[in-house]
Amino acid sequence: MAFPRHSSRSPRSRYTLGLLLLTAVTLLVLDLPGTGPLRPVRNVLAGVFSPIRSAGDAVFAPISNGWKGAFGYGDVKDENDRLKAQLEDQKGEQAELDRLRREVAALEKLNGVAAGDLRTRTARVVAESASSFDATVEIDQGSGDGVKRGMAVITGLRSGSGGGVFGRILEVQPGRSKVQLITDPGFEIGVRLEDETRAVLEGQGRNRAVLVDGVPNAVKVEKGDYVYTSGIQASAFPADLAVGRVTKIRTAPNGLSKTLEVQPLADLSSVYVKVVLKDPPR
Repeated sequence: MAFPRHSSRSPRSRYTLGLLLLTAVTLLVLDLPGTGPLRPVRNVLAGVFSPIRSAGDAVFAPISNGWKGAFGYGDVKDENDRLKAQLEDQKGEQAELDRLRREVAALEKLNGVAAGDLRTRTARVVAESASSFDATVEIDQGSGDGVKRGMAVITGLRSGSGGGVFGRILEVQPGRSKVQLITDPGFEIGVRLEDETRAVLEGQGRNRAVLVDGVPNAVKVEKGDYVYTSGIQASAFPADLAVGRVTKIRTAPNGLSKTLEVQPLADLSSVYVKVVLKDPPR
């Protein structure tokens, strides 16, 4: 008895084979140039498979991006570090430009400071005292530049033009000198008031007002009056330099004299100063 011959391929196998053939034809058609009789077929198949391709891209794009991100992280980090370093360099350059501008402005302001007919030497402040009790700074001019102990030091005013009392030379070395500021407790200078009364001004400490003590009570002084250098022959300071302005007046308990609190007018934070090259009294 003969049995009918069945195909060795199952319906599932035939379906798979057909799908593969269809896919092959589709790829061939899609890769052909878009001209000639196959153009309509190509366009139809492209429209059919476009959603499938888009879905595939949506599924696999995050994986692709993650792969690129994982293996490109080092490059991104290096570039980020480079940009940060470049930014810091620019900040440093800007800070240096700002510093130079301030120094140029300070020098221009100092050009208007004179000591009468006396010669002066410009110096740069290079250090400040670390002590809160010692109101001193160091400058870059010393004995080799003609600077001597006791010489007057002047600078520009905190506001306005002209010069004011900065301090006096306290110690001298070959290329460096220490300047005692007007606010130092050991500083003293002869001054005159607006009515020509002579007195002595004394420092009281860093960032504090200076005092003019023992002013006769009969002398008329008002808050806001100016105090100037006396300009006596023995003084190392030229006459009529601005010293300060009266901010407070206190009458002594005996009622015979008064004490003036004076705010220095010189810019004590100035980067540049002038040493008055006049021999101090012996």
